[in-house]
Amino acid sequence: MISKKSQSKIDSLKSNKKLRVFLLFLVLSFLFWSLIKLSKNYIADVEFNLVYIDVPKNKLLQNVPVSKIKLTVKTVGFKLLNYGLKTKKLKYSLSDLNRKKGSIYYSITQSKIKDLQVQFSAETEVLKVKPDTLYFDLGVKKSKKVKVNTNVNLQFKSGFSLVKKYTVQPNSVTVSGASKYIDSIEVIQTELFEMEEVSSSFEEIIKLKLPNEYVTLSSNIITIKGDVEKMTEGTFNLTYRIINLPKNYIISTYPKKVKITYQVALKDYNKISENSFKIQCDFKETESNNLEYLIPKIVEKPEILFDVKVIPNKIEFLIKK
Repeated sequence: MISKKSQSKIDSLKSNKKLRVFLLFLVLSFLFWSLIKLSKNYIADVEFNLVYIDVPKNKLLQNVPVSKIKLTVKTVGFKLLNYGLKTKKLKYSLSDLNRKKGSIYYSITQSKIKDLQVQFSAETEVLKVKPDTLYFDLGVKKSKKVKVNTNVNLQFKSGFSLVKKYTVQPNSVTVSGASKYIDSIEVIQTELFEMEEVSSSFEEIIKLKLPNEYVTLSSNIITIKGDVEKMTEGTFNLTYRIINLPKNYIISTYPKKVKITYQVALKDYNKISENSFKIQCDFKETESNNLEYLIPKIVEKPEILFDVKVIPNKIEFLIKK
């Protein structure tokens, strides 16, 4: 004899099985109904994205035109569902624009139905286009070459530095667009590029910033290269020469020598000697500017040096005529 508890479990299982069978038939019924509905033809307005092609030669769009268009289409439900889930892109030719006035042109969209129709399958028929007219502001295409201005922040590891200024390739680009958009462009900026603890030579690509969406660049990137070496400091105490001193002048100066400090790549340290430098003070410069001192200047030095300084930067003098 089955207990009441066991009987209750059996009744519950039977009830759940009936519920599952019912739900299965309900889902199948909905699917069959949906298939029947989606296989029928419907007429509906659907929005599509536009991609403009065939811009007239030597012309370009000065403003962003209408980016979407609404089509009245007749198609099966499956297609309508697909259009709703994923917006289709349609090509729109600008090869036969009509001029309204000045730089403003227009296109009658209804005349493009055939061009639009070929971009759909046979199941879809294009009946109507909205808006009925599209307007375009076309300018004359112009180009000019401008300098690239880098935005680079290099942080070197202690004791390391560039052997010479990093190179930029290309150091200029051609910018093209309508006159009103490129006439004011003097330089093209790079995006910010940063490196820390730099201790070796590098070659990196940096993106360029587009000044505005109405212009194009001949290149969207530049390459920077830098030679990095271990650096050391060198010093010399050197005599200087005074030039443009009147013949009848006898001059006494203090100090008699100046100290030269410089940075150089460790590998080039032994290439530098006292004879690598030439220092002079121009008396004419002092006299012309009514100065009470001479200014020592380095007029000859090796190109491989960095951060070259003269100490002191003023020379006291006394004239005996």
